[in-house]
Amino acid sequence: MKCCPKDKDINREWITSLESESSDIPKDRVIEICNFCKVFSNPLRVNIALLLSKRDLCVCEIVSILKEKQNLVSHHLSIMKRYGVIGSYNQSKYKYYRVERAAADFLGTFKGNFNK
Repeated sequence: MKCCPKDKDINREWITSLESESSDIPKDRVIEICNFCKVFSNPLRVNIALLLSKRDLCVCEIVSILKEKQNLVSHHLSIMKRYGVIGSYNQSKYKYYRVERAAADFLGTFKGNFNK
């Protein structure tokens, strides 16, 4: 079908067709994906996620590896956790963080390009 038809009847049909194509895309899912992408808009959060994709780490290990302040790392970890990029669990007196499956899959699409 021609794009943006001038004939009113064809245009009505065209608009109905377009609306039916987009109706199966839930708006809350779109927002969820946008928020997920926002998390990865910060280089420190990407770096943290890449570290956590290798193994689970506690805050003190992340701070030591990245040489960043503890409060800054904790702030970014809380943002990442809020949007479902990472999860955490307690072991002894330490809290460990792990990357969630969706984030690991997302990061996996770029891993082959790191050695270039």
